[in-house]
Amino acid sequence: MIMDYHIHTDASPDARGTIEDYIRKAKEKRIDEIGFSDHVLLHEISNYPHMRQWQMPAYIKNFLALKQKAEIPIKLGAEIDFFSEDKDRIKDFVQKYPFDYVIGAVHFIGSWGIDNPRQKHEYLKRDILQTYREYFNLIKEMCNSRLFDVVAHVDLVKIFGFKPNCDFSDILTETAETIAKSNICVEINTAGLRRPCAEIYPSAEFLKILHDYDVPIVFGSDAHDPEDLGRNFREALAIAKKSGYVCTCVFSQRKKTVVEI
Repeated sequence: MIMDYHIHTDASPDARGTIEDYIRKAKEKRIDEIGFSDHVLLHEISNYPHMRQWQMPAYIKNFLALKQKAEIPIKLGAEIDFFSEDKDRIKDFVQKYPFDYVIGAVHFIGSWGIDNPRQKHEYLKRDILQTYREYFNLIKEMCNSRLFDVVAHVDLVKIFGFKPNCDFSDILTETAETIAKSNICVEINTAGLRRPCAEIYPSAEFLKILHDYDVPIVFGSDAHDPEDLGRNFREALAIAKKSGYVCTCVFSQRKKTVVEI
């Protein structure tokens, strides 16, 4: 079974395509199930593209209407940025709507947008190993909050190709252990192949560590355009199987079921 659980519609300002457009594209590409995870930000960050909270009621109403007549299963998700001080706000938000799954993401270290091309120069000012520690500490804190079902692009910090010039496998191992204890999935996100790092999130090395800790997986293209739906899933399936995975997860009402890939 193949699903794509990381999709952004035109409800996210940096994306295009309606829910209907993605359903048509999924049928065309023979993807068994798709999940919509538009950007939600419950934190004060200026100029960050995300769906506004006032949009949610109409968005949910439209989704539920389309779900009744879609010819493939469609699931309701959200990608929410994690900030330590927003835990209560996130909890209240996710309980308010009938989500099938909730994706947690770390795009910021403090006010620094680590994946923002306009802030790429910040990497040159920082110790990269320390930056990785800070980023993965946030990932671990996010998992320990138990507010989420899936970790988005778990090693996003590599997006521009900056990596420590030393062994940092201990950071990855500690992160995998925390994720495993939190009973949360990690997505195999193919968007990294379209970024300067030219590598799937997570890396092959990290995915093998995650498998060793029995961390379950889902698949996501991080599509911001219907044309990107399921993009590079051949490579995603190959890296999953090479790492030892034979199963993936699907979600309904925030409960996961294990299915064969």
